[in-house]
Amino acid sequence: MRRRTIGWALIAYGVIGVVLLVAGAITGMDAAARIERTALVAGGTLSAAARATRAAADSFTSIDGSLAEAQSSADTAAALSRDASATLDSLAAAMGITIFGSQPLAPLAVEFSTSSDQADQLADTLDSVSGSMSETRTDVAVIGVELDGLSDQLESLEITTDPAGGTPPLRLFIGLLLAWLAAPAIGAIVVGAVLLRTPRPVSVD
Repeated sequence: MRRRTIGWALIAYGVIGVVLLVAGAITGMDAAARIERTALVAGGTLSAAARATRAAADSFTSIDGSLAEAQSSADTAAALSRDASATLDSLAAAMGITIFGSQPLAPLAVEFSTSSDQADQLADTLDSVSGSMSETRTDVAVIGVELDGLSDQLESLEITTDPAGGTPPLRLFIGLLLAWLAAPAIGAIVVGAVLLRTPRPVSVD
């Protein structure tokens, strides 16, 4: 009687284990498939975001180069305007010569003086533009560095999410785990069946 009780208990344990394994396989495989799809989508999204951020950082680098050239041109133009202002001022002074008590070139002197003032104002304006470009370059450089850092972080997240260049093999792992857990359940059923099939010993009085 004891042998049959143990046999039925083992069979019941094995059947319950198999039922749980089947339920776990259905649920686990579905969840693993969804996780793999999500990981694949996330990896592609992170990769695209990293590329876009890197492109934006490169664009800011190009902008910084263009601004540097523009600032250099503005500085050069400002220097040339000041030189022209000084030259025009000298010409205005030269036009103030007196010939026989009159200054026939006085109208030209006024025009040269006015042009000199305008050239000097233009130089000041160019200096202001150059200063603004310098501040803009500083801001652009900071943004470019931040974008580079963000791109590095996105690439790092991409590597962490997808270290082997593919989706994580969760379904394979769950399948192996279920197979390992199935062994004791199937073993219990087999042992229980053997115990039930083994004839009870006949007692001889």
